[in-house]
Amino acid sequence: MSYQSIARDDEEPSRWRPSNNSRYQAVPDGEASPSTRHRRQQSSRTKRASTSNRRSSRRRNSQASDASDGMVAPLRIIKSRSSELQATDQPSANQSTHPAGYHAIEPEEDPTVRFDEAQLAMFAADNASRIPNIKDELALAAGKVTPGVDDTPYIQYALQALVGGQSASIPSHLVSSSSDGYSERYEPMRGFDESAGYSSPTRQDRITSETTPSAPLRGPSPPLQLPRRSTASFDPTGASSSRWIPVSSNMLLDLDPHGRTHQPLAAKPNILRAFSMLLLVVLILLMLAALAFCDRYSTFHSGLTPYTGSIYSGQYFVFRILPQLLASIIFIYAQSIVTACLRVLPFTAMASEDPRVRYLGLFQRLYPASFLLPQFTGPWQFNIFDFVAWLAIFTIPLQSSAFTVIYVNGKWVWAPVQIVVWVLVGLYGVLCLATVVLMAYWLLQWTGLAWDIRSIGDLLPLLNRSNVMHSYRRNDLAENAKVFKSQLRERWFDRLGYWRAEDATMGGIWYAIGGSPDESFESVSGPMSKKVSNDFSIDLKAAQNSTLGAPRGRYLPIHLRSGPIIASAAASFVLLVALLIVSFLPQTRLEDGFLPRLSAMPDDNAFSPANFLYSFVPAVIGIILYLYFQGIDQSLRILQPWADLYDVNGSLAQRSLLADYAACLPFQSTWRALRNGHWRVAAVSLLATLFIFIPILGGGLFMALTRPDQTVRMYPSMPVFGVLIAFLFLYVGGLSLMVPHRRQFLLPRPVNSIAGIISLCSAEELTQDAAFRSVRGRKDLASRLGVGRDDAREESTWFFGIVPGKDEHRLSVRRMNNFSEKLPRSSRSMA
Repeated sequence: MSYQSIARDDEEPSRWRPSNNSRYQAVPDGEASPSTRHRRQQSSRTKRASTSNRRSSRRRNSQASDASDGMVAPLRIIKSRSSELQATDQPSANQSTHPAGYHAIEPEEDPTVRFDEAQLAMFAADNASRIPNIKDELALAAGKVTPGVDDTPYIQYALQALVGGQSASIPSHLVSSSSDGYSERYEPMRGFDESAGYSSPTRQDRITSETTPSAPLRGPSPPLQLPRRSTASFDPTGASSSRWIPVSSNMLLDLDPHGRTHQPLAAKPNILRAFSMLLLVVLILLMLAALAFCDRYSTFHSGLTPYTGSIYSGQYFVFRILPQLLASIIFIYAQSIVTACLRVLPFTAMASEDPRVRYLGLFQRLYPASFLLPQFTGPWQFNIFDFVAWLAIFTIPLQSSAFTVIYVNGKWVWAPVQIVVWVLVGLYGVLCLATVVLMAYWLLQWTGLAWDIRSIGDLLPLLNRSNVMHSYRRNDLAENAKVFKSQLRERWFDRLGYWRAEDATMGGIWYAIGGSPDESFESVSGPMSKKVSNDFSIDLKAAQNSTLGAPRGRYLPIHLRSGPIIASAAASFVLLVALLIVSFLPQTRLEDGFLPRLSAMPDDNAFSPANFLYSFVPAVIGIILYLYFQGIDQSLRILQPWADLYDVNGSLAQRSLLADYAACLPFQSTWRALRNGHWRVAAVSLLATLFIFIPILGGGLFMALTRPDQTVRMYPSMPVFGVLIAFLFLYVGGLSLMVPHRRQFLLPRPVNSIAGIISLCSAEELTQDAAFRSVRGRKDLASRLGVGRDDAREESTWFFGIVPGKDEHRLSVRRMNNFSEKLPRSSRSMA
């Protein structure tokens, strides 16, 4: 095979010779021509300066393809330039260039190529000067090493980015604020990484994604977008790898004696605070003083004041209407305290350090089962007050019959009925003592609440860092309360409060509902074991049957079910029509009075059987009507936020997550419902409070009077009767208002317990939403959800339903990020 040299001015001998190992070697300087040796000496410095570049060229020249690297190697430039100098009459496909002093791998053919060593050296020097312009800033910076600085974290981050691909985390300052207007500026500085809400996938997630075969590409790839708010489990505390240790009150006092870092867990509703309880005690004492004064004054003065002879005077209102009106204020006050206690006691039980107290705290009722019966739940202090408050129901009928007219010294005078008055004194005295005991209990009690839990949204921050949510993310949770309780038996001893990891380096203290592995239902012993074993006897087949049916659920409280609500509306309407007919027929005209069928003559204690019967019985009937309608009102106030979440367009946070109608006082719920546009709730809650006038007016309706013919008949006060009829019409109207559009209240299970609410708020993207992270109170939560901002469009929107392709069999509250996430209205069987 022939070899050709490069055409130059002077012919020179070949600069390359075959070697024994089938390679080409450069001609030594001793055998080279003088001109060649002279050029080699001139380029020696240039060759030493470009030694590192030639080494890089040798490594890259061994690559199979020139396109394997994005940078232009000096050797490639040399090859391209040397090819221009080669003869055009020889094939150049397999020709290669070789710098002086280096071996080249022999090609398949054996061509002979001659190069000018000085020219190659000049090309190398020229390329070395081009390298800084070719490299980017990152490559240049990589060559600058700072002694003593560990670059391991940067290497690990680069490897993580390469392995995770597009799933690598993006710094939080590069993520734009969400549609609800909430940004990371609300995140307090913590010992752990609060930005974990925008975290990269875990190692297990990456392994799963790597082992799963990729689907073939179809069509153009979608444009890259910033990641949405992370739905990965937020675990800054290392809950998955470290045990949780509860922080007791003494530990918290040692860690933060002034309560500046961690909020004291002693929040309670205003009505349960000392000032409010003292106000009730003052009202009771004033009532006791008034009753005792009337009795003693009447005894020493033969009555209170002369009777004017008419039941249409102001005296009639003072002695027959005003006493039960004042009694109703105390009764409603005591009833409000009972309602507030019931919704706080489950949290208080869960905050206890004694597992026997925490037992089934998650499943305790947050609201009264019925106002017609006492509740008997919680500590003995509350049980006493609850029972006495239930007995206070009878104070209104008794007050309506506490005063009557007696004949003394030839004239009729108003006087108290002593036996009734002293019964009232006894009831109010016991109520006063029970109030003092309950006040002392709440003064010393660790409630476990950092703020008052009044709504759905108030509960969600307690789930953001919880380690118990996996128990609720199942599709077979039953509607039946007993079966539901059995399915969640691992949650029977859950605790509310501050937690820390067993490893002190895992990141501070956090506030959540959690479970400790040391306190599970398997570790129960003694009498508790018997109680647990009895609960295990529930037939679990009922759980499967109860989960069948519509995906949205079929549970309704008994007060809102078709049978009771329609029957009560129809019965009340029929009875009202019958009352009107009897009252205004000529034969039975009520204004003419009727015979009492009992003795109306007062005895020495001013007790008249006829006056007592026709005052006490109508008042009792009225109080039953009042308490029954209160159950309807309570059910409506509990379910209205959930019904609003069912809306196909979602619901604003103020109308749904933050709606606290069930925790409001009388008239307070009416005002807030009007502000949120819930007209039915506003109307029903207003009527539920005003219907207290039914027993008030009913107890003061009739009074025994003597006709000119000396016969005694029971006569009504017609103005009182007219107002009473008006309230009865409103009662029928209120019941009728609840008949239509009740399907929107259907739920998978009751939401009258903490566990019931959590089960319908179990979506991971909800509990891990950054808006519920490190919340400091109700105002902070409202601000995060966009409530009260200048632009109403910044308020977040939420819905209750399922998302296509994710949790399609588990209903949950979710953030509505766009309208395409929610299933259509028809698929959720909206009413």
